[in-house]
Amino acid sequence: MKLPESIQVIERGWLSSNNVVLHARTGAVVVDSGYGAHVPQTLALLERVLAGKKLARLVNTHCHSDHMGGNAAIRAKYGCRTSIPEGEAALIDDWDEQALILAIADQSAERFSYDDTFRDGDTLQMGGYDWQVIAAPGHDTHAVIFHSPDARVLISGDALWENGFGVVFPQL
Repeated sequence: MKLPESIQVIERGWLSSNNVVLHARTGAVVVDSGYGAHVPQTLALLERVLAGKKLARLVNTHCHSDHMGGNAAIRAKYGCRTSIPEGEAALIDDWDEQALILAIADQSAERFSYDDTFRDGDTLQMGGYDWQVIAAPGHDTHAVIFHSPDARVLISGDALWENGFGVVFPQL
């Protein structure tokens, strides 16, 4: 299946989520920001993909370090609005490193702020399409997926994997 022209996937290596960039006249949206240790690479990849265009918004499928580790740096560079799943808000507000799986997994992420939240049943406008927010608890209690029936695309975060499975930490 070929993706619509307004949707671009930046494939990443192990321990950094893929980034999905959705282009629109009003500015681009990036889904997930990658692992904190990979911030320089994330910023370079985004700069190349955006090619001088505005980044209007950053959204997260969930708030594990490999999906939100670059949030602070992206906000600092682009001044974009940041949106997270509603269920993650208290964890981000308190920066609870245990609940965010940072301490347990011996990972790090720079603390960031967000502008708004979304929840199951909401609709987000990204890349010229309406995207349904669908709760996908499992890998993360508050994880969501984004589905656009018109684009016939599902952005699954870590809810769906192919040829493998998610990392399981015995401490969890």
